[in-house]
Amino acid sequence: MNRHNEKGIRGNGMDYLETLQNMSLEQIRSVIEIMQQTSDAYMYILDLNTDTYMVAEKATKRFPIDATVNEDCMKTLKKVVYPADHAMLAADLEKCRSGEKDEHALEYRWLDRKNRVVWVSCKGIVVTGAEGHRLLIGAVSELGKKAKADNITGLRREVRFRLNAEALLRDKPASIRFIMRVGIDNFKEINEKEGVEAGDEVLQELSQCILDTVDESVDVYRLVADEFMIVNAADVETRQPLEIYRQIQKKIVSMLKSKEYSRFYTVSAGVLDRDFAGRSVEELMRYTEFALNEAKRNGKNQMMVFDRKAYDVYLERLNMRKAMRRDINDEFRGFEVYYQPIVSTPDYKLIGAEALLRWHNDEYGNVSPAVFIPILEESGLIIPVGRYVLWEAARICKKWKEYIPEFHVNVNLSYVQLYRSDLMKDVEKCIREVGIDPGSLVLELTESGYIETNERIKELFKDLKERKIDLALDDFGTGYSNMRYLKEIDVKTVKIDRSFVVQALQNDYDYNIIRHIINMVHSLGSVVCMEGIEEKEELVKMMATKPDMIQGYYFGKPSPAERFEEEFLQATGSL
Repeated sequence: MNRHNEKGIRGNGMDYLETLQNMSLEQIRSVIEIMQQTSDAYMYILDLNTDTYMVAEKATKRFPIDATVNEDCMKTLKKVVYPADHAMLAADLEKCRSGEKDEHALEYRWLDRKNRVVWVSCKGIVVTGAEGHRLLIGAVSELGKKAKADNITGLRREVRFRLNAEALLRDKPASIRFIMRVGIDNFKEINEKEGVEAGDEVLQELSQCILDTVDESVDVYRLVADEFMIVNAADVETRQPLEIYRQIQKKIVSMLKSKEYSRFYTVSAGVLDRDFAGRSVEELMRYTEFALNEAKRNGKNQMMVFDRKAYDVYLERLNMRKAMRRDINDEFRGFEVYYQPIVSTPDYKLIGAEALLRWHNDEYGNVSPAVFIPILEESGLIIPVGRYVLWEAARICKKWKEYIPEFHVNVNLSYVQLYRSDLMKDVEKCIREVGIDPGSLVLELTESGYIETNERIKELFKDLKERKIDLALDDFGTGYSNMRYLKEIDVKTVKIDRSFVVQALQNDYDYNIIRHIINMVHSLGSVVCMEGIEEKEELVKMMATKPDMIQGYYFGKPSPAERFEEEFLQATGSL
């Protein structure tokens, strides 16, 4: 026995190895049975001379082992060991029998009495007993109880993936052909609607589809929740990731069809297929998670390969989000509301302004709203920022009504505010605290977020209208659901987007469409605000369509409140 193993079994001043060597086989069995009562592992003795396999009684209840004493070890274990792992075990035990090695340590698969895969760790040492028999004495532990294996799918868990990946990255990074992270789309809905048992069944189905697709040389692990990791570090050339992913998809569809589509689900995947040298396990986890999330963000049921440039943009967005959160917590430092004039036609008299958010940061400078607004929405930070804009706009509107009594201010609403905040409560509180006439506020609904008008949202719009708070439909002409909005939301103002206006200026077809749209809106009792008029020639041509209001650079660019007041309100009020 080597020094390493000898050291591992000595302690507390007692040489356990010598003790075992002086005990008879029956005495060793008795000691092991006593030890078994305080251990979750399954103790065993293999007599390498007679091939007799003795195992703790509780192992016979969990696995298809007929007795605690079995005369033919490999015949007994053939019923228990997963078929693909049988040859590996037999080869290792033969080395112990021949004296080539005096320790046994393998992780492989057993089958329980319900034929489910159970990953185990089998360890033991070879000793020579008092009767001259060479004995392999050790224990079998279920890796699932140590979070190293998963008894639902029969796959090894994240702990084992990390250990194996660390070894690969350290010793053979060039051998890694690709790593694929697979996730079930909308798995949470399956658990919530059908129960955890249904979710477990889906996990079992998917794991089997993956195992049936990949070669035996490819390792498959189950990570947290509904995610799986496929690691190809095979020595031979294998199929490309996309081919494997599509084959998994086909097997899922075939399996669902065989079950008459009693349920339906799809999977997405993220792949890392290059530059493994010098990487850490944490990087593998982050990169594959990002690629998988990109696949889901882009519509699900697809595979995305990790893109370093896209990842760097993602990190930049995360850093920008942190910077915005700091500024928000610092009393909205760097945030400011700009105002762009809205004029009536045909006299071009100033009647209102649209409140537009701006953000300046010490690190990023002046950031475009097209960049920071989506980040605010994704993070939910748009809710406190939206309240800030509402209060600022209401206060300034109250002040500016001293110049123009009919003045109103338009405030943009994000779909996130509609769905994730108590908007009605915020608006009522703002009106009450600022002391502004509700009719002076116009809430603009942008179609970029696609507002689904369910019953709760319809009730919200109804409450706003009852309180004489007007609604405007922004970006008209950029989305497919505008006509439905006109019917369901009952907006007072329709704002025709600049992109639509540009098309109308370039060809008669779109120009006539705008004319018909304006006539239709008027017939419904609503008014039209045309956005994006920048030149006098544009104004002259589009005025023939008879809009009710105009907003654009020709009349004024967005500007801070102080400059807006000096430039527009301290004059005559007409432009």
